[in-house]
Amino acid sequence: MSLVQTEGIVLRSRPFGEADKVLTIFSKDHGKIEAVAKGARRPRSRLVGAAQPFSYLKILLFTGRSLDQLSQAEIIKSFSALRNDLTQMAYASYWSELVDSFLPWREPNPELFLFFLAGLVVLEKTEDPVLISRAFELRLLFYLGYLPTLDTCAHCGAPLDTGDKKAVSAGFSPEEGGLICARCLPELLMNPVFLSAQEILIMKNLLTTDLRRVSQLKISQDTIKELGRALRLFIEYQADKPLKSLLFLESLEG
Repeated sequence: MSLVQTEGIVLRSRPFGEADKVLTIFSKDHGKIEAVAKGARRPRSRLVGAAQPFSYLKILLFTGRSLDQLSQAEIIKSFSALRNDLTQMAYASYWSELVDSFLPWREPNPELFLFFLAGLVVLEKTEDPVLISRAFELRLLFYLGYLPTLDTCAHCGAPLDTGDKKAVSAGFSPEEGGLICARCLPELLMNPVFLSAQEILIMKNLLTTDLRRVSQLKISQDTIKELGRALRLFIEYQADKPLKSLLFLESLEG
């Protein structure tokens, strides 16, 4: 057994025994890990606050052959505002489930960790998280190596730019892995989401825009909705399972 010190963000928790919790933590140095928080379900436990979802912690772990044990936890930022607002909590839960679903166990990804932390900071301050979530989804897919093909046809590999380098309208197929050119569309067995040239350019712009500036972009609600439909179909296809938090989030957006 050894001691490990790192920083981490609580993605989720589950009951364990009579008074404990098992926390799934995205740690900065060790990737996604699980740790037992002894007594975290007791009201007077020193770990009650640290065991809350989205808490950003400085932690000390006892590591061994079985589950790690959370020895100490200092709250760096609680993100309590995200838990106190229903809409923000829904988005934070969805983002956490995305990270949890796609991130392998114990695979360090410090760049993604810092992005996720920055995303929670932006989410806590915004009044309209819908567009920010589109940008978050795209960037998260990029960091995890799941970014859909946006410059060439995912079916035949042909470039999707015209001679003046402007995007053209195309189908978006989760099954094929991205945009599909007009020539290949009739060959698909499943109907893709149709995206206009403008929507494709906006998707590319969201991928590179700083999350702190995304809310300044002037994008119609219809475009945001259509991009969301395409991205979420892609995400659920790649995850190979329905996302529980997404069902609740879509009910709020509806």
